[in-house]
Amino acid sequence: MPPLKIAVATRCFQLPLKDSLRAAAASGAVGVQFDAREELRPGDLTETGIRQLLHSLSERGLSIASLVFPTRRSFYDQDELDARVAATKRAMDLAWQLKCGVVTVRAGKIPADPASKNYRILQDVLSDLAHYANRVGSTLAITPTHDSPQALLDLIESIKTGPLAIDFDPAVFVMSGSNPVDAFRSTYRQVLHLSARDAVRDIDAGGLEVALGRGEVEWIEILPLLDEIAYTGWVTVIRTQGDDRGGDVARGVKFLNNVMFS
Repeated sequence: MPPLKIAVATRCFQLPLKDSLRAAAASGAVGVQFDAREELRPGDLTETGIRQLLHSLSERGLSIASLVFPTRRSFYDQDELDARVAATKRAMDLAWQLKCGVVTVRAGKIPADPASKNYRILQDVLSDLAHYANRVGSTLAITPTHDSPQALLDLIESIKTGPLAIDFDPAVFVMSGSNPVDAFRSTYRQVLHLSARDAVRDIDAGGLEVALGRGEVEWIEILPLLDEIAYTGWVTVIRTQGDDRGGDVARGVKFLNNVMFS
């Protein structure tokens, strides 16, 4: 199996940006994911600042794998929707300036009825953003929110105006009661980015994120699948919970490398 392009989400280190870059390099990762709302907000960096950041990354042997742009509401919640779409476009602009081709977002749980008003609003918004992607050269990758693989595929394949992809997060499928390996086999043609998170299912039909390798995701099956499909995208280790997120992320990089070469 060829080496994976493993990145880490710098926000997990909960450190100033320069210190996060040092921690990312020390973890053995070769890429980073920046938060375009909290860490690198569009408009905050001058052209000189962008050049300095890219130089600093290069010095540490790091590339920008993706940006994540968290939104507080779905892309069909009409409250301040125009502002949310405009902010997402600014994040896509920033990705282009940083020579990064992927922006991951949560669009909200896909409405069950394709004929519903909310579903049509979601399609309209994603069509607009996919069209914008043609202009700026950065593609949105949707992180699922307890959606079925088929619902994801149906939505993405309904968008004809430009590129739209999946940020595959196996932890979400564990927590929603689906098999992540089967889900990946169903959706891999649309997967542009993989968020390496792990989770366990609980007795209340919910789930809990845990450190990579401590949950129910069968990484020993998923990683060979990446080789089988000739996946060339990034695998980004992310930890959103826990008392030692930075340590868990660094250990997650080692875990993935150990699985690949075991």
